[in-house]
Amino acid sequence: MQEILNEIALSLFYIVIIAILIENLVNESYRKYINIFLGLTVSMVLIAPIVENSDFLKFEFHKSLQRIESEFNQQGIYSQDIYREALVQEYKSKLKDDIEDNVRDICGKEIQIVEMHIYENMDSPDFGKVDEIKIEGEYDGKVVEIISNKYHVRKDKIYFQKLR
Repeated sequence: MQEILNEIALSLFYIVIIAILIENLVNESYRKYINIFLGLTVSMVLIAPIVENSDFLKFEFHKSLQRIESEFNQQGIYSQDIYREALVQEYKSKLKDDIEDNVRDICGKEIQIVEMHIYENMDSPDFGKVDEIKIEGEYDGKVVEIISNKYHVRKDKIYFQKLR
């Protein structure tokens, strides 16, 4: 209990110092907003230690989390799987953009990646490695060399798709 009182006293001390500085430095037209902000801050400082140390609130929060988790599980929604899938898709998108940018910067050629397969198992050391890539346009040996060397893709796994 003494720790809570010490935290509150220290926080109030800082708030009083800040209030004194603000009163002397802030324009009169902003004072009412500053006073509202300081009032909310003082309220939060007084309530936060009590809420943090309340076992009842922690128990209720934990119980709510368990209820939500069980509802998701009943519906077949697994947040970790969704999160991993979203990460993989974001990684693929960034990798695709990176490959297109590097080819443009190195050889000045605009390419469009139509399809790309990567190792998607996040637990594997090969995660994120490009397994296969399909590029729109005519075959270009320079593009194949850049992608093969920089992204360690086998040359026979780099395909070109003719424009329609």
